[in-house]
Amino acid sequence: MLKSWKFWASIFILIAFIVLVEKAYGWTAVLQSWQSIPLPSLLIAIGLMLASYFLRAARFYDFFHQYCRGHWWQLTRITVVHNFLNNLLPMRTGEASFPLLMKTHFQCPVRHSAPALLWLRLLDLYALLVLSLWTLGGLLEQLSGISAELMWWLEGGLLLLPMIVLPLQNAIRQWLLQHPSSKANQLAELLQALPTSPWPFARALGWTLINWALKVAVYSWLLVQFSQIPLNQAWVGASTGELSSVLPIHGVAGAGTYEAGVVAGLAAWGIRPELALAGAVNLHLFVLGCTLLLTTLLALLIRPAATQPPAAAV
Repeated sequence: MLKSWKFWASIFILIAFIVLVEKAYGWTAVLQSWQSIPLPSLLIAIGLMLASYFLRAARFYDFFHQYCRGHWWQLTRITVVHNFLNNLLPMRTGEASFPLLMKTHFQCPVRHSAPALLWLRLLDLYALLVLSLWTLGGLLEQLSGISAELMWWLEGGLLLLPMIVLPLQNAIRQWLLQHPSSKANQLAELLQALPTSPWPFARALGWTLINWALKVAVYSWLLVQFSQIPLNQAWVGASTGELSSVLPIHGVAGAGTYEAGVVAGLAAWGIRPELALAGAVNLHLFVLGCTLLLTTLLALLIRPAATQPPAAAV
C-alpha cells in the first residue's frame, strides 16, 4: 500500500483538507456549532444510526440467508466491522473485508459474496440518486430549463428502472448458459449470486431504500443544525456527501472528499462555501464518531463465534 500513488494521494488530501479548514474557517469556530445541538437530540441521532446498522445487517442476512441462517448476531458483527473498515481505510479498500469475513465465518465463496456486494453497492447508488432527485427536481428545472412534465418523466423512469434490471440480468445469464465457454461459464456463475426472482430483488431494494432514507434524514437534520439551512437543501448536501464514495480517490477516512461532496451539493443552492464547509466537516465528524462508538460497542457486545457454522448446502 505504501508504494501506491493512491495511498499517498489520500494522505495529501487529508493534510490539505486540515490546512484548508483552518485557513478558511478555523477548527475552533467549526466545532462551536456542536453547542447548538441539545444532548437528547444528539443521542436520538446516534440511536437512529444504530438502527441503520441493524437495517444494513438485515439486508445482508436476507440476501445471504442460505449461508448464515440462525447466525444473525454474527452477521451483524461482520456488517459492523466491514462498515468500520470501509469508512476509515482509504480508497474504499475496506470493501475487500466483507468477502473475506463471509468466507471465514460462513464459508460463503468469494465468487458469490463479491459480485453480490457489488450488486448491493449499485442498489445503494440507485437509492441515493432516487432520494436526491426528489428534492433536487425543482432546482434542476430552474438551472437547466427542463419542464416540470419532463422532470416527472425522468423521476418516473428512475423509479421504474429496477423493473428492467431483473429481466435483463436473467436474460444475460440465460444467454451465457446457452453459449458455453470458460469465460461465459465464469460470468454465469457470478450472476448466479444475484437475485433471479422478483421477491428477493424487491426485498433487497426495500431494505436499501429504507436504510438510506433513514441515514439521509439524520444527516440532513444535522446539517440544518450546523448550518441553519432549509431541510430540502440539507437533504441534497447529505446525499452528495454520501455519493462522494464512488470517487476513485479518497482521503483517509474520506476526509476532504466527503466534505467536497457535501459542499458541491449545497453550492447548487447558492450556499456560501464557508458555511457549507463548516457544516460538512461537523457532519463528517458525526459520521466518523458514530462509526468508532457503535463499532466498539457492538464489537464488545457481540462476541465472535467459537465455532464456524456449517457450510450451506449447494
